[in-house]
Amino acid sequence: MITFFKDAEPGRNILPKSSDVAMDQVVAGKGSLLTPGLVGLLAAAGHSRLPVVRNPYVAIVATGDEVVAPGEPLPEGKLFASNITTLGGWCRRYGMRTDLAVVKDEADQIYATLQHYAAEADAVITSGGAWTGDRDLVAQILERLGWQQVFHRIRIGPGKAVGFGILQDKPVFILPGGPPSNLMGFLQIALPGLLKLAGHQRCSLPTIKVRLASQLTGRFADWTQFTYGTLKEAADLPVFQALNSKSRLRSMAEAQAVVAIAEGETILAAGSVVTAQLLM
Repeated sequence: MITFFKDAEPGRNILPKSSDVAMDQVVAGKGSLLTPGLVGLLAAAGHSRLPVVRNPYVAIVATGDEVVAPGEPLPEGKLFASNITTLGGWCRRYGMRTDLAVVKDEADQIYATLQHYAAEADAVITSGGAWTGDRDLVAQILERLGWQQVFHRIRIGPGKAVGFGILQDKPVFILPGGPPSNLMGFLQIALPGLLKLAGHQRCSLPTIKVRLASQLTGRFADWTQFTYGTLKEAADLPVFQALNSKSRLRSMAEAQAVVAIAEGETILAAGSVVTAQLLM
């Protein structure tokens, strides 16, 4: 004897056509991130090969007689080139291949290095030598190489010495050597450009709403001031606590978010709800 407890009416367990993708519906548009699930859906639609954007190969060059590559012996009076390691880590977070180099403040060495990477890499970032001192040679040498400068020095702090231009059809980002300025210039200017080059639709850091634990004060009203901070869970919104700017490297290492005091403002009151960029 066979007993059936459920009916097997016509259509049971059969999906109608277009349940997954309807006619004229876009499965994946330009700039879509190919996740494993999306790749499976595309395969189900019969696609075995897709046009994609290759993640850029980024050359990161530190300049300065005072900097030494991490892992090398450290002579007295020198410091390790931690900036390029930090920036390399950020690039690799997004799947970009990197090459890190340290070059002394010698015009011929800088010239040869930038010329080499402009030919080999998809983008070049320089660290140090970005200001107007006697040993700040990067912009001068890029001019000798024939770059097309788009801008150099902008109203943000830290990071005002940042610059951008095109050399041999490759984007070149000039970043200052001070660690807070170096990282902030990268996060606000270079990283969005690299993400655009890599085909991302969202080319900036993710953001959330936070509540300020204390008042934030900007130095000048005519530029945008950025502050590193940590986040603490709260009942309604995460609480942003600014980090001590005097402890530069430790503050950068501990930072979970960045809050901006916009140009034209000098104070954000404690308890204010503002937008923060996430670094995690």
